[in-house]
Amino acid sequence: MRNLRALFEREGCSRDDWTFISDRMRGVDLAVHENFPRATRRCCAQHLYMNCKNGGWSGELFHKLFWIAANAYNPFVYNKAIEKITEFDPNATKYLDTCTEQWSRHQFDPAVCCDHNTTNYVESFNALTKPYRDLPLLSLFEAIREWSMERIGVRFDKAANMEPNHLTDYAKHEIELRSAESRFCYSTACGGGEFEVKDGNVKFPVNLHNRTCGCGVCQGSGMPCKHGLRVIYNQRLDPVDFVSTYFKGAAYKQAYAEHMHPMADPTQWPGSTLPTIKPPGIKRGAGRPQKQRRRGAMEARKRKRHTSVKCSKCKEMGQNARTCKSGAGTSKAPPK
Repeated sequence: MRNLRALFEREGCSRDDWTFISDRMRGVDLAVHENFPRATRRCCAQHLYMNCKNGGWSGELFHKLFWIAANAYNPFVYNKAIEKITEFDPNATKYLDTCTEQWSRHQFDPAVCCDHNTTNYVESFNALTKPYRDLPLLSLFEAIREWSMERIGVRFDKAANMEPNHLTDYAKHEIELRSAESRFCYSTACGGGEFEVKDGNVKFPVNLHNRTCGCGVCQGSGMPCKHGLRVIYNQRLDPVDFVSTYFKGAAYKQAYAEHMHPMADPTQWPGSTLPTIKPPGIKRGAGRPQKQRRRGAMEARKRKRHTSVKCSKCKEMGQNARTCKSGAGTSKAPPK
């Protein structure tokens, strides 16, 4: 965290109100607030759920209620889910109350315009490093550098051709999904830029001037929800004008304004008079280095995506073409 703060200062950034998301590892909170006093801490909901599972609170009902509370964009849905969890086990609610970090989406600052409550994108990066984990340290860093250089290079070229007001691919996808859901909503104008949108049997107040909705999705995600889109389309307006600038081409250009330059082979590096750093004298353990992540005792084991087998000949379940017993599609040669 000290190095991260020094890097920010070297780039001319002196802000200390960042938002960090991690698990509840001890020492993280102290390290963050020591270097960034006004920082906001988010707790990964998946790690929090695994802690609850290790504490004995599991099952289909608790799993459903927990994620309803974690993904709730407004206090009403959150409180309803917490009430159900309290009926399930009051001790589970007491444990969740001890979590001082933000883990439910309704707690997030609307100015951040980010509704991530898990560290899945970090786990995705970890999964990409799996083929290189058993390499020496320098080779591991070189593999990560090449992967990062290729990925950032593609986005650098893409950002160069984007218009400042164009939406990113993620924002386009979200707007398309929410637009399809908005077809089942009905809006009523109330005057002064306020509308009442009916979604099934539930009504939500929408304010176009403040870009707010009673469901809380607009404020938490930085993009119009399905209720807001219903109003926008009825008023013949453009949804792009109601999307946060973080999801437009101007911000995308700033994020990928620089790219990683190519580097020559180590044999072509300039000479140096510094002493050669030798690897530490650590004895390598027996066996092949482990690549798979160690799963917890209460964590579900990884299984095959499809457990059922379907025969391509007789189309029956539970057998394949080699073990087919019906003999469909097989031809026997006539006796001589």
